[in-house]
This record gives sequence, structure tokens and C-alpha cells, in this order.
Amino acid sequence: MEEVEQQGGLALVSRWTALALLAVSANAQADVDAPVPKGMQRYIIPIKGCAVEFVAKAGGYTDITRSGPLASGYFQHGNYYPKDRHSREMSFSISCQYGNARELCPREMRERRESDPMMIRDTQQRDLTSLTPRYYSDASVATATAVATPRSRDLHFCLGDETRTIVTMNGGIVVGFDPREITETRGQPILKRSEHALPDVLAIIRSMRFVPYPAPKQDTR
Repeated sequence: MEEVEQQGGLALVSRWTALALLAVSANAQADVDAPVPKGMQRYIIPIKGCAVEFVAKAGGYTDITRSGPLASGYFQHGNYYPKDRHSREMSFSISCQYGNARELCPREMRERRESDPMMIRDTQQRDLTSLTPRYYSDASVATATAVATPRSRDLHFCLGDETRTIVTMNGGIVVGFDPREITETRGQPILKRSEHALPDVLAIIRSMRFVPYPAPKQDTR
């Protein structure tokens, strides 16, 4: 009798597990097929082997870079923040590497992070993880140093799965500007205005997914 009850319990668990997996699958499909909000569109950076789709404000464009040792591409939008007096532009470049992101991202991000504790403090560096539920991801935000004020706050990110990994290039993604001198930031909170674009950038990263190559035609709605 006990064995029959155990078998019945296992069967019930199996049914709930199957239903849970079905729900996850349905949610994932709904996310992929979800209508794009008004004023937004789907973009594709058609890097061979790492074609990636994402959702951002309409009016921008993507392309691939046809030179250099790494396969790479970029997104550009010249008027993403029309009220920003420092920069209206949104842009980023990404490179593709073949391999497990859990192994490649720690190495790639280590090269983009400050190693000196004093510089980490002065640049107000902070790390972000688990940016998207689809893939392994890692990111870091810090203030640029080798420029005059206002200094940009730049986000570098890396994400991917077991076979392919994308990582930001050319300084990362500007999320805002800090008007202070480096010495004035020590022990002070990060200014909200110096990261005003961070929610938009994180939303783009969360919408990213790899798509087949050759990439399907872009949605220009």
C-alpha cells in the first residue's frame, strides 16, 4: 500500500513538473511573440554565429563591422534622448566570441573593470549581474577618467549561452554624465542624473535574444 501511495505521489509530482515546464515554455514563447510597444521596434545585429535581436526606440539602425579580428556589430540612434543637453545619442558596439559565457564573461569583464581599489572608489564602480533571464550575464558601470568633465558613466556588459558570447566594445554604453571632478566623488553617492539612461539600457539588454543566422528581416514597425 505504501509503495502504491509513493507511486501516486511521484506521478502527481511529475504532472506538476510537466505543467510547470509547459507554463515556462508558453511564457517564453509569449515573450518572443509579444507585440512591440508603440514607438519601439525590433532590431537585429546580424553577426554571423551571434545574430542578436533586441527592442529599442524606433528610428535607429544596426550594421556589422567588416574589419578586425573579431566579428562585431553595432546599434546607433542619433536622437534617443532628445532632452539630454550632453548627448542625445544611444549607441553601442558588441563583439562575438564562440564559447561558454560562464567561462568567457569573467575574463572579459575582468579586463573592463578597475583592479585598483582606489580607482574603484574614485570611479564609483558598481557591478550588475543577472541582467536577463535568458542568458548568463555580467555588467559593470563606472565613470570615465581620461576625459574632461562632465565625465561619462559607461556600462560594459557580457552575456551569452554555452556556445556564444557577446561583449561590449569601444568604451561600452554611455548611461549619463557626472559633472564633478573625480576627487569630489569620493565617499559621495552616485548622482541619479549621471545614470539617467541606465533603465533604457537595461531594458534593451533584457530584451536581447540570439536568433538564427542569416538573421530574419528586421521589424520596422
